[in-house]
Amino acid sequence: MKKKYLLTFFLTGALLLSISACGKGSDSSKETGNGDTIEILNDKGEGTGAAKSIVPILEEQSGVNVKYVNTPDLSAYQTNIQQSLQGGQAPSLFTWWTGSQLKELVANDLIEDISDQWDAYVEAGVSDQIKDALSVDGKIYGAPLNILYNGIYYNAEIFDKYGIKEPTTFAEFLDVCEKLTQNGEVAIGLGNTWQSFCWPQALMGSLDPDLYDQWTSGEVKFTDDRVKAIFYQWADMIDKGYFSDVEQDQVKDFASGKIAMMYQATNLLTSLNQEYGMVSGENMKVFNLPTEKTDTKGTIFYEVAPLVIGKNSNNKDNAKKVLKAYFSTDVQQEYADKTGMSATTNVSFNDPISKFLTESAGDEDNFSLKLRYYEQFTPSVVNLSIDEYWKIAANPTKDQVDKSLETIQKAWEDAQ
Repeated sequence: MKKKYLLTFFLTGALLLSISACGKGSDSSKETGNGDTIEILNDKGEGTGAAKSIVPILEEQSGVNVKYVNTPDLSAYQTNIQQSLQGGQAPSLFTWWTGSQLKELVANDLIEDISDQWDAYVEAGVSDQIKDALSVDGKIYGAPLNILYNGIYYNAEIFDKYGIKEPTTFAEFLDVCEKLTQNGEVAIGLGNTWQSFCWPQALMGSLDPDLYDQWTSGEVKFTDDRVKAIFYQWADMIDKGYFSDVEQDQVKDFASGKIAMMYQATNLLTSLNQEYGMVSGENMKVFNLPTEKTDTKGTIFYEVAPLVIGKNSNNKDNAKKVLKAYFSTDVQQEYADKTGMSATTNVSFNDPISKFLTESAGDEDNFSLKLRYYEQFTPSVVNLSIDEYWKIAANPTKDQVDKSLETIQKAWEDAQ
């Protein structure tokens, strides 16, 4: 049985999705210049470091001056945006979140409907499969800043040491976990804080992908026997010792060989390559978690940060020009070269992992794209569920699974 985690890890999730209160308008995001400059407000470090090389290309393609404005502090960023949207200096272009936070802005009539632009984005290479994640009530309000795809990263040196090959079925995946564990390796990193949902999500995508859609749409309860079965499988894997304890720094653990595998997205590649000396395609590789049934499409979970236009902005036309230019091949190829990420699927990647996951995501015959769990429910339900999943990780029994899922279901019903 895995040892119990500290209570603090059960509680940290509650801080992650809170939305700061709205207030009086602010001029902190006011755009400078003569109206021909568009500021792209974000909290993700966009337009800095190596990625700043896209700015001159974006300006050339759009005919508009572009300035990225970064606010690293999440709460400060959210407060600034929400105040500015309601004041007299609404931002023209900024990043936000999908799910309930996007719906909140739409409900308050604060962002622009860009449905008439969508076909042009798809023609430029944006996947039409992500449209629903950027829509509210059938209208499209966001375009992707980038699309991050999740896969199973593995330490190729550890795999080679024990003669392990990439699994092609879910049963083979369990065999891989067992062999690593029997040899004294930690098969899988569990992650930290908000990451408790990652493996229940991944397992459902592998074992019952249709159930995932029914579950996240509210058609199926958290207490449904089929949902419980997924969590029982996860609990069994934890109990067998396949997972690490909670981690402070999963990337460091992976790079140092403390864990053999981790379930992560492509935004970690820059850190792994540049800070830890991992080499994609050599000592670090990736595979998609295989399905249990061979006739079932694989599932690739993605996350997308939407770029949205403030409805009360006085510079919306230029914002639309910049947004359209952002999806041009030249801009996206430069972005892919510098970051290993892209908003489109028609660019080429130097990094083998980015290339593999992006090509898999574009293979609609063999894979389905699904928006990750984190954006599927209201923030209060997600926060509570993250804490409850940590309880399962600490006490991986059927009884704990049942108690935690009942608690989440009640919260979900109360939130309706």
